[in-house]
Amino acid sequence: MLRVGIIGSGFGLYGLLPAFYSLKNCSITAVCANNPERLSKYCYPLGLKNTYTDWRKMLDKEKIDALAIAVAPSAQYTIAKTAIQKGVHVFAEKPLADTYKHAKTLYDLALKHKVTHAVDFIFPEIHEWMIVKNLLENNKYGKLKHISVNWDFLSHDIKYGISSWKTDALKGGGALSFYFSHSLYYLEYFAGEIEDVKSNLSYSEKSVNGAEVGVDLLLLFKNNVDGSAHFSCNTIGLNRHHLVFQCEKASIILDNKNSFVSNFRITIYTENGEKSITPKKRTIKDDEKARVEVVKKIAERFVSACIHKQQMKPSMKEGLRVQQLIKIIKAQV
Repeated sequence: MLRVGIIGSGFGLYGLLPAFYSLKNCSITAVCANNPERLSKYCYPLGLKNTYTDWRKMLDKEKIDALAIAVAPSAQYTIAKTAIQKGVHVFAEKPLADTYKHAKTLYDLALKHKVTHAVDFIFPEIHEWMIVKNLLENNKYGKLKHISVNWDFLSHDIKYGISSWKTDALKGGGALSFYFSHSLYYLEYFAGEIEDVKSNLSYSEKSVNGAEVGVDLLLLFKNNVDGSAHFSCNTIGLNRHHLVFQCEKASIILDNKNSFVSNFRITIYTENGEKSITPKKRTIKDDEKARVEVVKKIAERFVSACIHKQQMKPSMKEGLRVQQLIKIIKAQV
């Protein structure tokens, strides 16, 4: 039985905790958050009484095999580094750290101490995304020629002018690191390694700590696929995640509206007309619960890999690659 510790007051409690709690072959040994009221709200109904507000004390006092972390990237670096040096397996959030240097340190330490590691890149775990990946890999509609992304919404921190790490680039926040790190991962998941990128970042006074609110890219992949990507967390009245895959014999659309991970649909346009692929499973309407179900897939692989002393994907290797791309993009601005 894998003994798991959870750290985080936000997604750590409403996302990671229920995801890991529901898994076989692991038990929640302790939970740490800096908000005692939230700790009580989420832990006591599950009968979890080993709670902490100091993660160092938790790691010192509890016998933990693996740690799942959901904190600011700058803090995640410090916590993950300490855990790895203790031989504890680490399930990290994206982005892996606040800088490429820190991300590389974590990856190198994980290799040195031979711990299992994971990074929570969730979109490729969604059923409809897997279908599209399969269509592309099998050249169902010929080779992929172009990929484009349009992802728009209004974030909670921008909407309400909240001062947090999410709008502080020095702490690993900002549209590029906090949100678009997902896209950098899934762009290479679908189209292969990015060879060249031209970038532009946009800003707004509504971002209290000055971090960027928008990302626009022109992309060239090593396999000669080209692409474009647009992201904004400062878009009023529009909530969409829209991907277009232009293949030799068809255009595949993967998109959703007014949700983070729910309600994705696939539409395929060929010379013979339009075809929709209906998901086999019923969509979960509660987006928070849907996100837990997606995270659970990665968590399940992580637990299995820890128990069998193996590695899994997505890992810190992929997290480091995304951090490298973030560094390249920022260097152009």
